[in-house]
Amino acid sequence: MLFFDWTKVYDSANGSISHCNMIMEMIIKKSLPKNRFDPLYKYSNINFIGRNFLIHPDMLLFNAYKYGQRDLAIYYSLAALRNVAEYRATQKITLDTAFCPVDLESIKDNRLLRIDEHNIHFIYEEVTQENTH
Repeated sequence: MLFFDWTKVYDSANGSISHCNMIMEMIIKKSLPKNRFDPLYKYSNINFIGRNFLIHPDMLLFNAYKYGQRDLAIYYSLAALRNVAEYRATQKITLDTAFCPVDLESIKDNRLLRIDEHNIHFIYEEVTQENTH
């Protein structure tokens, strides 16, 4: 499980989708910059720990090459809207569609999400040991 602060990630990246994804990859991999010219360098001293969470960030990152930068950033941003207290109490890993800040039509083509009548499902949060092989 990974805790992060999406608002801080987004603000630090000045809203750049590719930089947001680069920061999230750095957080997930616990990467360090190679030198001071590495693009990660300016983010390496920022504490991105927060109350947003991902259950299986490693599986998302492992499969990230299959998806576009925009889809990944939407996945992170919507996952950040989930309530960690509710997850700890009920193990709920979906987001109620009522809490989605954008029109569902604008995200329906995101292959990282599955949207039903009441919930947004995050496909790599539902990963179990059986379907990783």
